[in-house]
Amino acid sequence: MCEYEVRQEIMRAQEFVTELVGTVGSPEHLINRVNKVADICATMGDKPLLYRMLRGNSTSGRYSLIQKVTPRGIRDEKLLGTGNAVQPHVLSKLNIEHAVFATMDPHPGTSGKFGANFFMVPLGAYKIYSSPQVKDLGSDTSYNDKDRKMFAPPSDEETKKFDAVADTYKEGWPSAGFPNEVILDCEQYYMINVGEFVKKYAGEKARQMYTRDTDQFSKIKNDINKELLTSRFKTYNDMAWYLRNPVTNLLKA
Repeated sequence: MCEYEVRQEIMRAQEFVTELVGTVGSPEHLINRVNKVADICATMGDKPLLYRMLRGNSTSGRYSLIQKVTPRGIRDEKLLGTGNAVQPHVLSKLNIEHAVFATMDPHPGTSGKFGANFFMVPLGAYKIYSSPQVKDLGSDTSYNDKDRKMFAPPSDEETKKFDAVADTYKEGWPSAGFPNEVILDCEQYYMINVGEFVKKYAGEKARQMYTRDTDQFSKIKNDINKELLTSRFKTYNDMAWYLRNPVTNLLKA
């Protein structure tokens, strides 16, 4: 391989890596992304908003309001690093290729134990699943054998129980106020940083729902009035309006 071809391979590799969490590099780029996400939110209409937490350096900084994320396929992740055998079994049973876990019940702050707090906007073709019986698939070990060893294949008895769990999942967007985890199968999605959005972009009334956390050293922040957050920003139509109006106006100013 010649030097030029090597450089091209390196560039392609860098493009792939940055696409995993695509950051914004300029004010113009941010405005374009805001407008694009607003259009997507408008097409989603009155569907209730989803939230998701994410760790990483790209979740903060000058242009951290909106990030674009490309999830890796579950077969590339050794299934999400969990020793809880029910999770990979259910995802496989539902034929989910790019699992993304979200909630309609947001953390009452700008960051929680899983990272910064975001509104989630799925992009392109996607499917969404939920179960009225499963609060959090990854942490629920009640279906495992008592003597289960981590990463061991499921026993016959476990397989029966795991199949029964998978059968409780239904495809479709849950109604507002759904208390359990939802699982999306999507190749890409946008994230809107809750803290940045509330504190800087959504206007004076929105800033009133933010109160500075007195514990400056804790990574878990309880600095958002959850009731005000969920009452003001209920649907993707709400988000589209805010992105097109106060957010865009502030960025252009």
